[in-house]
Amino acid sequence: MTTPLAWKNLLHNRLRTVVGVLGVGFAVVLIFMQLGFRGAIERTATQIFESLDFDLLIRSPAYIRLTDPRSVPRGWLYQAGSLPEVEWVRPLDIGLSEWQAPYPKEGRRTDATDDDVAGLSRGIIVLGINPEDPPFVPKDYAAINDAATALTDSRFVLMDTKTKPEFGPQNGRRFGEEDIGVETVLGTGRVQIVGLYELGAGMACNGSCMTNHDGFRRACPWQQGDQASFGLVKLADTQHADPQRTERVRDAIAGLLPVSRVSRSSDAEPERVVLTREEVFEQERRQWLDDTPFGQILTLGVVIAVLVGVAVVYQVLSNDIGNMISEYATLKAMGYSDTYLTTIVLQQAVLLAVFGFLPSLAVAFGLYALVEWYAGIPMKMTWDIALFVLVLAVGICIASGIAALRKLYQAEPADLF
Repeated sequence: MTTPLAWKNLLHNRLRTVVGVLGVGFAVVLIFMQLGFRGAIERTATQIFESLDFDLLIRSPAYIRLTDPRSVPRGWLYQAGSLPEVEWVRPLDIGLSEWQAPYPKEGRRTDATDDDVAGLSRGIIVLGINPEDPPFVPKDYAAINDAATALTDSRFVLMDTKTKPEFGPQNGRRFGEEDIGVETVLGTGRVQIVGLYELGAGMACNGSCMTNHDGFRRACPWQQGDQASFGLVKLADTQHADPQRTERVRDAIAGLLPVSRVSRSSDAEPERVVLTREEVFEQERRQWLDDTPFGQILTLGVVIAVLVGVAVVYQVLSNDIGNMISEYATLKAMGYSDTYLTTIVLQQAVLLAVFGFLPSLAVAFGLYALVEWYAGIPMKMTWDIALFVLVLAVGICIASGIAALRKLYQAEPADLF
């Protein structure tokens, strides 16, 4: 029976092995967290768009980001709706406004949190919709469509229950039923909370609310009544729609509009005015992950975590080889090849990777849940992330093992004497 030398080498100096496992585990946890935050950004980048019912999106050629979409003439929407392939076109308004955290209701006991936030203004995302024809996906967001019917007056707003506590919920923690009826200031006028919905604003802002189109213009007075932030286009007979057909209609609508493509700079790729649903999602993800510091910082964090893991495992394996150089020289004198000894070192590296990965996976699950509960960031552990990190951990340890082999190849039988 073959002696498991790699396993016995790890058990020979348990303290050094524990240090190696902890080093790998620390690096793996760092990688898990960076990938978790990156995944959260990717999911929240399209969070609002995913809730909307559309096949094509009409947006301004000067579009910058979700919270600064600029506007398009509503005439463009009517032109798009004239095509026989189009079932309907809905206007949607999105913008940033100022929300004043409401004061506690009269007679309600206050605490320090209430006193800290009440009366303070914060930026909030405002969605402007038609309450008689809500724009959300009927199947998955029927509750939001139902709640939107309460927006019968420009002074009425719905509050997103995922809005952060600094916006002034009555209980100091989360907006709920007790906030219905509360009045405060949004933009240039007073508003009243008449209902709730659950959606989330993603990384763009810490809170969101919803009103009708007239209420949106009160909150964001810079947008004129003959304009909209977006046009949501639904194609007829979508059950038999295919990507090529959708792209043909996209190009047909773009050809009808006075401005089909505009570039913000001479060196930039022209910005599309009409995009498919998939193009919207892809551009939003790319903007958040590639064009903002968030994605770059998280990518750098993964690189740093990998370098930390390589350095720690290299030190463990290099010291192990150095301390056992006589034993390796003896094996060489007995006729064992460098290939066999290399296999032992790499087996040790893989064992360190596995032993470091398993507890780190459990720790990462706990940290994901803690971050999601405390900060409201949707951290989700997926099989793709777990498998990728396992492969990366094994790669880190193998790379460290290969780097440490230099000492092994220097082991000669003459070192015994």
